[in-house]
Amino acid sequence: MSLHYIIDGYNVIKQVTFFTGKKLRAGRDSLVHFIEQHRPQGSSKNEVTVVFDGKAEFDNPQIKSATEVIFSKNETADDKIKRMVEHSRNPKRIVVVSDDKAIVFYCRSLGARIKTVKEFLNDSRIPEKVKPDFEGADKPDLSSNAAQEITEQLKDIWLKSEEE
Repeated sequence: MSLHYIIDGYNVIKQVTFFTGKKLRAGRDSLVHFIEQHRPQGSSKNEVTVVFDGKAEFDNPQIKSATEVIFSKNETADDKIKRMVEHSRNPKRIVVVSDDKAIVFYCRSLGARIKTVKEFLNDSRIPEKVKPDFEGADKPDLSSNAAQEITEQLKDIWLKSEEE
């Protein structure tokens, strides 16, 4: 059974340094090119749809692609992705790629599979030299308790320096 990957386009672009820092269209084109060249979706039989907010800049894209690109037009990309999964005959064959918690929870509740952006783009088939670099990848994940403890410690340091 082939899978249908539905990718939250701007969610991916905003997290990967290779795609950021470019004009919007160049970032979108780079993402689609990366997907077609390195196939993180696996088999060429797997469908790929990348969903972006907004409307297409041109009605007839000049680049023909095996990757379907959809612009959400009068709704958010998030809503478009949710609706696509909702209206699917078989949500179990859909893999949604996003780190947006609202999309993830909703689509998972409908039976779709979920991949984080990092899981999708760091697939083992992609050569190490071209694996994307994630913004904030070196930042440690803090629990809310650890973050609160650090905040309290900084308050103590700050207040002591004001007293002196």
